[in-house]
Amino acid sequence: DFTPFPLIDEALRQFLAAFRLPGESQKIDRLMEQFAFKWCQDNPTIVKSVDTAHVLAFSVIMLNTDAHNPMSECVLTKESFIEMNTSTEDSK
Repeated sequence: DFTPFPLIDEALRQFLAAFRLPGESQKIDRLMEQFAFKWCQDNPTIVKSVDTAHVLAFSVIMLNTDAHNPMSECVLTKESFIEMNTSTEDSK
């Protein structure tokens, strides 16, 4: 139940506290898709679509990986993170 977590990052922390994410991005994507679906069910007025929540959740995972993995090849800037997520919401 993600009703007490209207902010997606707090809900994501709660969700991920129960297990360790797999290393494969396709598996992470499927988990984030299901997470977004459930979070949107519990918080229907926060974002316009499940797709928006899915992209945001996956983006937060990417941002965290980029920030804490010294082997990360890509450096996600604040500007690119914002652009990636605002363009998703605006297109709906």
